[in-house]
Amino acid sequence: MAQAPPKPGIAPVELAISCVFSVFFTTNALLDLSADLWALDAPRARLAFLRDWYVFRQWSPIVSPIFLALTLLLPFAVFTLCKGALESICGWRSASRLRHTVDILEAVILVGVILPIGIPAAVSAQEALIAACKGSVTGGVSGGGPLGFFSADTTATLRPGDMSACKASAAELPSPHLLMVALNLLMWACDVLRYSCGGAPAGEEKRD
Repeated sequence: MAQAPPKPGIAPVELAISCVFSVFFTTNALLDLSADLWALDAPRARLAFLRDWYVFRQWSPIVSPIFLALTLLLPFAVFTLCKGALESICGWRSASRLRHTVDILEAVILVGVILPIGIPAAVSAQEALIAACKGSVTGGVSGGGPLGFFSADTTATLRPGDMSACKASAAELPSPHLLMVALNLLMWACDVLRYSCGGAPAGEEKRD
């Protein structure tokens, strides 16, 4: 039986591009998680900020267009990862055991967890917070703050009758955001491992 051709190694530029994507998504998830934890530490004074934060995140200058651009590249990423996973599962290409494991794991994380579970859970929790806290701020709210993106009234509080619903919605946010941080870090680790282990086992490409 003919030997399956080896999987190609990962070029440094490919690793660099993957790392840029991973850093971008991990940083955004960490920012959301940090905002959640900060607001929940003093909800009466900070939940109004958290609501404004996620309103801002729905279409934030610079960041949202980058997200949109990366979304357009998503089908190519899904195709590439699924192709690599199928090559490993079906034995169409040879590689080290670690390379096969990483290729399969990364496809499962993106297609099986991040897209159908992680992102919808995070977006749903954010929208629920905005709905629960909408119109609950006492005091004036006007465009201001850093670069005019946030509410100028950062000390605004919630009316007592609205606090419980808003706080309950906020309490649901850390879990999906922590999940997204972990998944993005795992994707990053997979990229580095794929680069480090290369393609086929040493010497296999030269065998007859």
